[in-house]
Amino acid sequence: MNLHNQQRKITILLLLLQAIDSFPTCCMRVHRISTPNTENGLFSKGSFSFPTRQSAFINVNNRRCSFSKDLISPSSTTSLRIMIPGRKRERKSNLEEALSSTLYSFIRGTNLVFGSLPASMMKSIRKWWWCFPMILALVPPYCIIFKESSASMPDWWSVVKMDHLTTSENASWIVASFLGSNIAYVMSGIYLIKRFRFFETSGNGGLEFRPTKLSMLGVWVLVAGLISTLFHSVQALGSYTLAENLCYLDHAVACSAILYFFDTCGIPSKMTSFIGALSLVTLIVTTPCYTVLHSSWHYLSAATATMWALDGLRKKSDSLSVVIKGDD
Repeated sequence: MNLHNQQRKITILLLLLQAIDSFPTCCMRVHRISTPNTENGLFSKGSFSFPTRQSAFINVNNRRCSFSKDLISPSSTTSLRIMIPGRKRERKSNLEEALSSTLYSFIRGTNLVFGSLPASMMKSIRKWWWCFPMILALVPPYCIIFKESSASMPDWWSVVKMDHLTTSENASWIVASFLGSNIAYVMSGIYLIKRFRFFETSGNGGLEFRPTKLSMLGVWVLVAGLISTLFHSVQALGSYTLAENLCYLDHAVACSAILYFFDTCGIPSKMTSFIGALSLVTLIVTTPCYTVLHSSWHYLSAATATMWALDGLRKKSDSLSVVIKGDD
């Protein structure tokens, strides 16, 4: 009886083991799906391994796997082949990332450049606002290039014609005194350059240029005098059309010089303002004797520039003394 029970237990145990052994035991790890390798009848490229229909049938006979013939159908292999271009998708992803990174860097760099432009422009305007009248010097070439004609001054501020001087008996003296009045700018410019030490003599006898805002005042006066001499020489002795073109350059330099004086020296003193206002009267009024009135403008404007520069030096000296006393 006991022997019969033991046989029954052994039989049940063998049946259970057989049933357990009949379960599928294959394991798959898929990292990359690729084309099948038909030599071995397996999909064996990379770390993928999967039995084909033939190997699945043999494995079923060997009781290693319970896959049936219908488990791997042509539709399943087709679906696997659809997933083949994984590497292409990876390359496309890398390309997209590279393009997006490049585009982002370009947009960021452009934003930094254009974002800083307003601040840079405002800083430049605050620093160089006094030189904007130099735009007047571009009027003659603009008219020649785009309008194919010579520039002309407006009627309310026209260049005075001096053709009648050539027929006068004292024409040479009048023209000489008129052009010679520009010597006032030369004298004023040299005085200011030496007063504010635009250059210094080195030990070996050479010149060392050390320009400052104050020393550049004399340079502006010299340049204005040079342009004025050239303009009035053509006005009195040369072509009137060329004189009108040079008048734009003369006004550009003169207006920029005045604004540079204002930016460097500030508001002039009362006496300097009076001399400057008187010189403006001689500039605006052109009759009855243009040469005398405009020569007076040269002398008075040069005197105004000299006095204005000394006013600026006095202000800077006063502010420096205040700072030194405050430190004490």
